[in-house]
This record gives sequence, C-alpha cells and structure tokens, in this order.
Amino acid sequence: MVPTAGIVIIGDEILSGMVQDSNSFFMAGELRRVGIDTRHISVVGDDVDEIAREVKEISGRYAYVFTSGGIGPTHDDVTIPGIAKAFRVSLVIHDTLRDFLVKHFGLYLSPEQLRMAEVPEGAEVIQDNAIGLPLILFRNIYILPGIPEYLREKFHVITRLIFSGAPPVMKKVYLTEYESRIAPLLNEIVREFQNVKIGSYPAVHRKDYRVMVTMESRDEECLRSAVQSLLCGLSPDKIVRIDDQGVP
Repeated sequence: MVPTAGIVIIGDEILSGMVQDSNSFFMAGELRRVGIDTRHISVVGDDVDEIAREVKEISGRYAYVFTSGGIGPTHDDVTIPGIAKAFRVSLVIHDTLRDFLVKHFGLYLSPEQLRMAEVPEGAEVIQDNAIGLPLILFRNIYILPGIPEYLREKFHVITRLIFSGAPPVMKKVYLTEYESRIAPLLNEIVREFQNVKIGSYPAVHRKDYRVMVTMESRDEECLRSAVQSLLCGLSPDKIVRIDDQGVP
C-alpha cells in the first residue's frame, strides 16, 4: 500500500492572512516525489488545546505527520507543548538539543533559549550536517519550523535519509470537448481503474483546448490501459495532445 501523510500548519499569522502558507505546498510536492500520498492538510492557531486535538487525530489516521510552525523561544511557540499534551507525556530537555544550543549561544542559556531544547518525552532527534538545529521526531510526527528556508533544509534531510518509493507517473490529455460530455466516460474509467487517479480541469481562457484530463498511477501498465480507454471513448478530432509527466 502507498504510505500516507498528513500536514498540520500551525500559526495565528496564517489564519489571519498576515502570512501566506507555502510550506504545505512544498511538502506535498516533495512527498509526492518520494512516493507518499498527502491525504490531509490543515491549519490551526497558536493554541495548545487545538494543536493537541488536531495532531492526535491526524497521527492516528496517517503513516506520517508533518507539523510546521510554532517552535522557538517566544510565547506563541506552543507546538511542542501541544504535542506533549496530545499524548499525555511530559516536556523534557533533550541533551543533544541543549548541547547544540550551548555551542551556538554559550554555556549559560536563558530560559527562552533553553525552551528550544524541550521535546515531548520519548522524542528522537535527527542530526545531519546539512541542517543546524537537529530534527525532532515524536512517534510518527516530524516537528518542523515555520520559516520556509529552514523547513526546506530539514525536509530535504527527511526525504534523503528516510523516505524512498516509486514516484507516480502522470499523463495529461488535452481535449477540445466539454467536461460535461466526457464526465460519463471518466466515471466509467474511475470505476474500472481504481488505482489510477483521474482529474479533470476545465480551461477558462484557452483557445487550443477546453479540458485537461490528468491520469496518474504508480502502475505504468494500468496507467497505459486507462489512457487507452479514454482515447477509445473520444472522437479523434477532440484530442489535442497527450503529455507525459513524471515527478519533477
């Protein structure tokens, strides 16, 4: 079975519209590239109880969970306390994180700096030369920063060290037919080829085609059969082109 993932974006600044989230878009694309299906993306505020409820539910539904935001030394960085509350564990100082902070800030850490070494009891840390502060992993939850540059650095470490899998292959079929007319055919193909994901996207301002149909699967033979079923159900003059697209 294809492994699944859920993403939880944390931060009042996202909900208020002050900051536009780009982290979920990036992570979903990277997960797709390494063969993991993102099934859930949510946004919650800087509230311990809300974080606890969301993370507990999502961690039970999907193989992997990725949180973004709410880790740091300030009052609104409450992701780690939220995760600890979700699983009824204590907050503890992780020696590896504390040692890193001492090297960075000096021997005497302020209470705010020491907060950055707190983890839910039982958490692991992942060290790598490509990142600064080590990654925090608690059960199936990867706890990531909200700053996009830092998140991407850490996420590349995750995909390089941990994940591997067959990426999906996609074909895009461009048609001059109306979506409503091909809907019955698409419904038949969906029923017959259940491991092929099919999307239909009307084009509003294009003159060369009216609909782009995407067909995606990790089973290339099944994908070829599904595409052939689509083409056989269409008049040849309605087919503009077919593009092959693997995962970037």
